[in-house]
Amino acid sequence: MKITTKQLRRIIREEKTRLLNEGSLQGAEERLFVALDEYIMMLDESMGYDVPEDVLKGELYNFVDGMFEG
Repeated sequence: MKITTKQLRRIIREEKTRLLNEGSLQGAEERLFVALDEYIMMLDESMGYDVPEDVLKGELYNFVDGMFEG
């Protein structure tokens, strides 16, 4: 399943809101890991597969850093 950056941001925002409303962060790390894994797979596919790990890491760091810029 392909997921866009916009969709991933929405999913993360929705999960964060849901967890904060529940008052529990139990399992949040696992769901975040799954969402980030899907994002990395999408990046690898969109960049032509077999992308070096350091390039994918850089793209992921840029994405996460952008989440804080808001």
